[in-house]
Amino acid sequence: MTDAAQPDVETAELFTEQEIRTFSFDIPQSTLLHTFAEELAAIGGPQAPGAKSKAALAAIELKFSFSKDQCELLSAYSDGLVSVLIFDGLQKISDASPPDELPDQTSLENRSDVLCLAARNQILLKLVDNRAFAYDMDNDGKLVRLVANFKGGGLTRIPAEPDIKELSSHSGLALGPHTEAPYRCAINAKDGHSPSPSSLILSALWNPSLEPTRVIPLPPILEKIGITNCLALTTGSFQFTRSDSFVRGKGEDGHNVSILEFDDNVGFAARFNSYRFSVNGNASRFVKTAYAALCQGVREATPIEYTLTQESALLINNVRALHGRDIIQDNRRVLVRIFGLSKFSSPIVISEDPLRLQG
Repeated sequence: MTDAAQPDVETAELFTEQEIRTFSFDIPQSTLLHTFAEELAAIGGPQAPGAKSKAALAAIELKFSFSKDQCELLSAYSDGLVSVLIFDGLQKISDASPPDELPDQTSLENRSDVLCLAARNQILLKLVDNRAFAYDMDNDGKLVRLVANFKGGGLTRIPAEPDIKELSSHSGLALGPHTEAPYRCAINAKDGHSPSPSSLILSALWNPSLEPTRVIPLPPILEKIGITNCLALTTGSFQFTRSDSFVRGKGEDGHNVSILEFDDNVGFAARFNSYRFSVNGNASRFVKTAYAALCQGVREATPIEYTLTQESALLINNVRALHGRDIIQDNRRVLVRIFGLSKFSSPIVISEDPLRLQG
């Protein structure tokens, strides 16, 4: 029995490897990218008017230096065929060591090295035909979000740690496998709601304890649970709780939503959160079986663990992969995150420059 099962295991591992790819910059390419990022940071980073067009021009210029293999890899991600794209060989942004205690959020957001990391992320998104954006109801409408323990819940208490911890990227709590909210739809706007982010990209300002980010590609799991269960997951039989990162008074719990939707461009597009989603009590046994199979598949999957530094970036296909983390060990850890909108997404646009969507 063990021998018979081995080919399936090997096939699953190969499938997962195909979902996770690495794009390596050579020194001249990374130098050019760094120059463009500094120029973009100098005008205020991704949030500044005009940053969108400057990032697009930088991406065009960079592509002239890329090899055929590099361009094909970017196209594969752009076409929705890759779950995770790791960018390595990037230049270090700053030699500044993390302080003993994390500065306040506003001070961090306005640092030149943070703006430079954010600008670089914006250009990297543009290389895969994704536009950097923000939702009106999330992160106070800002494109750049710092992932750090501002609100407690990490292994070590912070000053004035609250009794009730916010379950978001602004806390130090462990976050189970999830895609990024909102969860109403994944590709096209529906009932006044824009779709989920197509991508999220992360880099690290500081990661002194080398704490990894975990990612689970979904295609191997969906292949394992089978088409019948996948179809059951496309029914509006699920519900979710409101995300803690939403602006006060905006966003709400969701009812009668699906976990998967089928799109002609990307195939099955997912939105799922292991700690916010549940199945409706009156759902059919087929749906409940499918939900149990998905949850089991996620639990049994071996996530990739990637440790971010200033010299790397992690690009996650948000409709094709889950991500999460353990409890924050070192409160000085700061990641810089931006959402991306793919060429296939149809959102509800509030403003174009900077790009802000109705959530």
